[in-house]
Amino acid sequence: MFKYKFKLIDLIQLIVIIAIAIASVVLYVNNQIRNELWVKIYPIRAKVAIHQLSCSAQSPEWMTKLIQYQTINGNSPANQIAYINTKGELFHCENGYVGEYPVISDTVSENTRFRYASVTKLWTADSILGLIKDGKISFDTPIVDILTEIKDPKDDRINQITIGMLLLHRGGFDRTSLFGNDMFGIGEDICPNHITRMNNITLNFNPNEKMRYSNLGYCLLGEIASRVRQKPYTQLITDNYQLDKSSIKFIGNQALNDEVSYNYVETGLTGHADIYTAFDYKGLASVAGLSGNAIDLAKQVALMTQQPEPNILSSNTALTCQLNKLRDCYGYAMFPYQQPNKSMMYFRDGALLGLSSLVAFDKNFGTIVLLSNGSKSQQYDDDIKMRLYNIANGQKL
Repeated sequence: MFKYKFKLIDLIQLIVIIAIAIASVVLYVNNQIRNELWVKIYPIRAKVAIHQLSCSAQSPEWMTKLIQYQTINGNSPANQIAYINTKGELFHCENGYVGEYPVISDTVSENTRFRYASVTKLWTADSILGLIKDGKISFDTPIVDILTEIKDPKDDRINQITIGMLLLHRGGFDRTSLFGNDMFGIGEDICPNHITRMNNITLNFNPNEKMRYSNLGYCLLGEIASRVRQKPYTQLITDNYQLDKSSIKFIGNQALNDEVSYNYVETGLTGHADIYTAFDYKGLASVAGLSGNAIDLAKQVALMTQQPEPNILSSNTALTCQLNKLRDCYGYAMFPYQQPNKSMMYFRDGALLGLSSLVAFDKNFGTIVLLSNGSKSQQYDDDIKMRLYNIANGQKL
């Protein structure tokens, strides 16, 4: 009897071991199944990440609630939030883990690195605005005056594009079209290394006709700033903004040692592509090339907002738009938003595979930065902006 029971137990153990082995092989080989499982267990990872949360002394309660909300609803198990109020006081909160797997990884601190994505465009815009204030260029300067490789373009409208139009995303490029020159693997490789190819493209609409967000336009602005200042773009930004004294660095096609992992799953066939190899970050330096922590980003933005006009809060007042509609208005660097009888808030956000960044500024409230290692839907993106806007206007989260 004992001998039979022992064999039965051995058989059960063997079956369990085989089942685990088969499941492990299936998960390893079948990228789709592995990704689906990773997505489904996110609520568990989110609850673990929420419990790993710390804030600086006397941080406002809304910061804790906002970062918890972002973790649960924003598909972001690791986050940083920094806030500089109108008195110049700094507060910060962080949650989650640096690595992909919770508990066994180091916890996120105020020094953990996140990629800034399109928030990088703030430095590009501020640099161009600085050149305008120095009298080196003007809003009306045609880009062909500086980017001299553009000669006799087949689309003559390119000669009409000015620096001001590029700042306002009104250069005639539409990244949503089939040949939108988005710089993220869409359209022809033009900037910054093949500017001559501007001679061969056709604009999607007349310059200054309408606003369409354009990465290509801001890459061209970065190249213009580089040529006028006679420095490579990355060196120009590093020197002018003293980045060596902060955590902020330009990124490449591999993770830096202090960088957070990013919460996304590869949907391709092989599963090998990732955020580090999917983009040419050297080519995207002026568009999405910077990284750092939330505190240093908040400090940089706060300084930019204090610069003489035109600064990153300035707009072209001759253009009409609806301020009470998110993303309808775009200034020289940020999206202004205002509801009737409430204060004005300025937004600048960014997103790449598995990450999002958000900067908000209200002169009566201060500077807020939220960095996350997850991507979210447009609907949720609007939701988090409205929550920040309501907080700045005295409403509880």
